[in-house]
Amino acid sequence: MNRFALELMSGAALALLFAAPASMAQTTPGPSANGTKLEEVVVTARRSAENLQSVPVAVTVLQQRQLDTKGVFTPVDLTYSTPGLSVAASISDRNNLTYNIRGEGQEFGTLFPAVITYFNEVPITQFGSGQFFDIGNIQVLRGPQGVLFGRVTDGGNIMVTPQHPTNRFEGYIETKLGDYGLHDFTGAINFPLIDRKLLLRAAFDVNRRDGFTKNLATGQDLDNVAYESFRVGLTVRPTDAIENYTVVSYQRTHDNGTSVVLSGINPVALANSGGGLFPLAPGVYGVDAVGNVVPFRAGLTPLTTASYIAAQQQRLAVQSGLGPRQVDYTSANFDKRRNLFAVNTTSVDLTPDIQLKNILGYVNVRDDQASNYGGGNGAAFLTCHSTCGDGSTLPYNSQRQYSWELRIAGKSLGKQLSWSVGTYWDYQAPAEQFQNDDITLGILHRVSVQYAVTKSAAGYAFAEYAPSVLPGLKVNGGVRYTHDSVISYNQTYLALIPAPSLVPTLTTVAESFGFPPATAAAVAAATTAPIPYGQCVNYAPGSLFTTPTGSDCERFASYFHALTYSGGLSYQLPSGQMVYGKVSRGYRPGGVNAEAPLGADPKYAPEYDFSVEIGLKGDWRIGGVSVRTNLAAYHDDYTNIQKNVVLVGPGGVASSTIRNFTAATIQGVEFEGAVIPVAGLTIGTTFAYTDAHYKSVPTAGQPGDPCNPTLLQNIGFCSSNLFAYTPRFQTSLSADWVLPLDPSIGEVSVGGRFYYQSKQAFNSTSALNPNAVEKGYGLLDLNALWRNPMGAPVDLSFFITNVTNKLYRIGSNDLSQNSSLGTRAEIYGPPRMFGFGLKYRFGASAGS
Repeated sequence: MNRFALELMSGAALALLFAAPASMAQTTPGPSANGTKLEEVVVTARRSAENLQSVPVAVTVLQQRQLDTKGVFTPVDLTYSTPGLSVAASISDRNNLTYNIRGEGQEFGTLFPAVITYFNEVPITQFGSGQFFDIGNIQVLRGPQGVLFGRVTDGGNIMVTPQHPTNRFEGYIETKLGDYGLHDFTGAINFPLIDRKLLLRAAFDVNRRDGFTKNLATGQDLDNVAYESFRVGLTVRPTDAIENYTVVSYQRTHDNGTSVVLSGINPVALANSGGGLFPLAPGVYGVDAVGNVVPFRAGLTPLTTASYIAAQQQRLAVQSGLGPRQVDYTSANFDKRRNLFAVNTTSVDLTPDIQLKNILGYVNVRDDQASNYGGGNGAAFLTCHSTCGDGSTLPYNSQRQYSWELRIAGKSLGKQLSWSVGTYWDYQAPAEQFQNDDITLGILHRVSVQYAVTKSAAGYAFAEYAPSVLPGLKVNGGVRYTHDSVISYNQTYLALIPAPSLVPTLTTVAESFGFPPATAAAVAAATTAPIPYGQCVNYAPGSLFTTPTGSDCERFASYFHALTYSGGLSYQLPSGQMVYGKVSRGYRPGGVNAEAPLGADPKYAPEYDFSVEIGLKGDWRIGGVSVRTNLAAYHDDYTNIQKNVVLVGPGGVASSTIRNFTAATIQGVEFEGAVIPVAGLTIGTTFAYTDAHYKSVPTAGQPGDPCNPTLLQNIGFCSSNLFAYTPRFQTSLSADWVLPLDPSIGEVSVGGRFYYQSKQAFNSTSALNPNAVEKGYGLLDLNALWRNPMGAPVDLSFFITNVTNKLYRIGSNDLSQNSSLGTRAEIYGPPRMFGFGLKYRFGASAGS
């Protein structure tokens, strides 16, 4: 028996020991909360409504009532209810999230994610806090989604469905108040304008919460919450056979940004990176009393490699004394986001058994932010974007997307055959000028412009057949052909930060390199040339940072196509339980790097995932007790993986770039279960075991060994690295108890969830950055709800999150290896928080 089989059996046995018990998302009893039967959950994991327990897909479902147990629900909270899912903060911004399912997510620098988020069946590019209000449900699909959904992917889908209008007047308004100045106001109103023909629903969420980290230098509360979200949905039914649903959602975020806490300095790396830069401008810059690099003036310490390292060490000492909930850096910090989603869905019943669906989508997202990746003064790596100075005010990102899907689905052969065919198309392009703007080592200004236009077109077919001669057996399969194109305009600008004595000093330095005076003056002028922000043009010929002909705006075009598929069997036992097995192939398109080594091809190729999965879904009655056990085991061959690596181009210059590196094996077990041992008490558990490892590629002893953190240059990718954002073990235990009280008092319930995960790497270079691996930790949340107190149409709630006030990280900006900049900084999760809620229901909702 091979190693995986043993681990699979061990993982399954361990899951069953935790036993009985599914995530609250799937198991919370319905209206009959004091009953002993588990709730039937309807999912659309295969684009049609099906019972969760009869669909052969690993899927977790969350409903609005689970989200309401949190003071401020964020996508990170999905992790605590979904086996195999990890959601973490990246690039110094807790609003910029990396979704990872079964070890597959998105490497920084790639154009497309492995896990795609959907809003009402339309793929979207920016989905975060403030968008989880008045929803129907959230479905998390695990494994390759290679046939049925808009954009094909190899990791999985997260699908958010808003609450649709209904044919009754109803609504609610809710407020939540708590510590850290929490005041959240949410509401919705639904009314039929024309009975059954024209239905309208409008909802909003306005949220404020003070930050839990204080910036002593600026007085800001970092890690605060400030957003407004609005949504309107309109359903039109001109006939019984035609329905058109339009939903428009708008969100604006304007918080103070994320705190980044300096935690480590590597003098060797700082000397290596600064030693080639600071001598270009001797005496031009100085270091002030708080470690910032500014134009030199009397009273400052001249900027040298030694003085810069000393200043960084002093800032580290200051930060160490402040602890994780205070910082002291002077740079600007904020996050301003704007998201607009519009979806129009038309459904037409062509016959009683055949339906046509047309889905049009429009997405417009904008992100203007400033953060401090290095976590301190001195701009070791300052991701300042629109605040870097010198006249730049462009946002970090601005994109628009149009999508269209046409699908026909039906049943044939006496409803033994279910089938669907469809086409999908989308177009993504910049909505306005934007750029990635940062400052390195206090004096080097870098602006990267990448305007990528992508198109995707696909056709697919899927069918499931239930032969009458074998009751309970179903055979399914589907195929999809996808063609993707990427056209990218790229340019990177490098210049030294302006200072009064910069040009004459650079002229002198250039002359010391052997340039004639006139040429030296030209070199100095080119090295300080104004950056053409947001433009893709030829720049600075003869600069110290470019070739004699300058850096060119380059156009690159890449085209990719793939055939993906799925196929499987399921069998419903006479007792109602289902077993299934399936194979599937997923695909993630390639793309174009924003930057690449001089002379190297900036394009990278697609990656693929071939997955084999078996599962069991069962509802049981054991001694009169309702039990649900959903188990999935999988083995994935993950190939041509897109990784951010350092390469040396033909010109001999090293650069970080995306390349297809190697193969990997990902295998594991996932379990969700539930039990109602007594009336009113639901106990649930989730468990995931994920074994992910790269195919071994020996690198020891080679020049630039990517596994050796002591080298001054690491080339390529180390196969010993841990998979980023992939804990080996995840488990949760939840309970919800409806107290046995007189109904005239109302319905009182208390509940909670404990979540634990093993260690997790926050980047793909754990061999070089072992400190970017967070050790295992557990989190406890508690809540209570009193519905209809004394018959009133209100809900009173209490919640407390992170009860034990556990200090843990949700991200790490680790550049501390010798071959990098030499700093390390952390992003921490929220402390303990609590609050109270009051919800008033009116109309038809008043009695529910």
